[in-house]
Amino acid sequence: ASALADVPGRYGSRAAAPGAVADQVRNQYFFGYYERGAFWGAERAATEKRTGGNPSWNTGVDYRTLLTRSTQRDLVKRAYREAGLDLAADLRRLNAAPRVKADPGAVAYLNRYGTPNGRTPWPVVTLHSTGDGTVPSGNERRYAELVRRAGNPAKLRQLYVDRGNHCTFTASEEIVALRTLLHRIDTGRWSSTNPAALNIAAGGFGPDHQTVFDVEPAPGLHAAVPAFTHHRPGR
Repeated sequence: ASALADVPGRYGSRAAAPGAVADQVRNQYFFGYYERGAFWGAERAATEKRTGGNPSWNTGVDYRTLLTRSTQRDLVKRAYREAGLDLAADLRRLNAAPRVKADPGAVAYLNRYGTPNGRTPWPVVTLHSTGDGTVPSGNERRYAELVRRAGNPAKLRQLYVDRGNHCTFTASEEIVALRTLLHRIDTGRWSSTNPAALNIAAGGFGPDHQTVFDVEPAPGLHAAVPAFTHHRPGR
């Protein structure tokens, strides 16, 4: 289920994804637990009230095809092999299950007010953690595609930090990202967005700017080093 949404098996902010399949699947579960608690209660109800109906659907979805496009498909295959379970059978059950239809008016509302169009009338800087399971980094790839279609790619810079979890940035990284945008606005030119240059800039801040929220070893702020990196999101 997590793989169908491209949720990675990396939950801690600073640690790399574990090698063991069971540990990665457990990390995916943590993301699902967080999502259900944070967004599928009051927030979901508020969204449906605001949009006038259900804006989500799975009519017309082929789950076999969806899984082949997932960045986590290999993890799924390994997990099923280790568990001795039949992946093809589960996919058949998914495809045979009753479908949920969306309310067209609710979809139109989100398309109008909640979907980026990529026109970039002004410069845009995005900042994303590579192991984000709440909003997987593939969303950045999609946004860049929209900018190429409807906007000006020269006005877009997409920055990444090598961390798990959602929006796990240090204050130093956030400031450097903001300064990158302000420099473009003030001068009409981009400063260097090479990760090495960004890390040097972020490293110039004091220790109080070099912490990030992490769940390991205990939830709270932990010391971190600047982690800007090259990243190519999956589809």
